[in-house]
Amino acid sequence: MKSFQALLIVAGILFIIGVYVIYPPLPVSDNIAANIPTGNYYYRISFSIVKENQISGTYSVTGGTNVNVYIFTAGQFDLYRTSQATDNLFKTTGSSGSFSITVLTPGTYYVVFDHAANNNAQDVQITYLRDGWNPIFLGTGVALIAVGIALGVLGNRQRRKQEAPRKATDVVMFDQPKPS
Repeated sequence: MKSFQALLIVAGILFIIGVYVIYPPLPVSDNIAANIPTGNYYYRISFSIVKENQISGTYSVTGGTNVNVYIFTAGQFDLYRTSQATDNLFKTTGSSGSFSITVLTPGTYYVVFDHAANNNAQDVQITYLRDGWNPIFLGTGVALIAVGIALGVLGNRQRRKQEAPRKATDVVMFDQPKPS
């Protein structure tokens, strides 16, 4: 393989990786008026995370009763929903408050609200934000794209140097029709 071909391949790979790294997941936010019915019920919000992200928000219970707020991975949530003991990434209890966690690995995550002290119906006002902007990823992505472009330009210059210079005799001329 010629050196210019290797440079062009590496340039293309770095450019593609740079675009992936620089492209943040789009932020998602919402305001929800949720209801946790009477009984052993909960309310959940699910997030599909593809790279580092932050999940944050606030909540307020109408009537001032307490709720539990959890943030679970998919595996933890599966145990929780089947009433098995499980760990969590975040837990708080109160009639109002906030939640926040930085998620480092891809996967599905759940923010879960359930009854804290009683099983009476509860109305919860929830505001959440899943934010995907990260300055370290932005800087790394820009650097990878710049290196990819620079290597692409260098590879193209090397390719031109390795080609034999063109001569006037290399140009194909149309033949004149022969006289009949």
